Amino acid sequence: QEPSKVLVPSMLNALVADAKSLSADKKHVITLECEDLDLLGIETELASAFGNLIFNAVKYTPESGEINIRWWQDTSGLHLEVKDNGLGIDPKHIPRLTERFYRADPSRHSDTGGTGLGLAIVKHTLLRHDGHLHISSQLGKGSCFTCHFPVSRKVLSAKVSNG
Repeated sequence: QEPSKVLVPSMLNALVADAKSLSADKKHVITLECEDLDLLGIETELASAFGNLIFNAVKYTPESGEINIRWWQDTSGLHLEVKDNGLGIDPKHIPRLTERFYRADPSRHSDTGGTGLGLAIVKHTLLRHDGHLHISSQLGKGSCFTCHFPVSRKVLSAKVSNG
């Protein structure tokens, strides 16, 4: 599949709408802060990766928790951050979280289902898009998953010239 212009803001709006209906009973506060930036990539793969991070936040954040999603650009590139104030992850597990089938705490997964492939898929999608995933977390305080993409992946809007 050839990379093309991915309209990230509209993709994120749709994913957040899905996340809100997924979280309905849990009364999460889900916010989206989104700059108008498009990315050169494969839309289905990026939607799967971003959706994975957002739906994981819904899955692992306790009732009435907060989930903040942010898409922005700075001098180092374009970034998607999914931050929650959920259970957090023991730092010793973080280096292995993106391994296929690795589970930080098997007992936590019996009620949430899942295959243990989500973060491995995210990692591989980002690699194919010249990006990488950064994970930070504190037990009892929440987690933050950030996708970083190089500026070269930004799609510049075509400017219309008048004469």
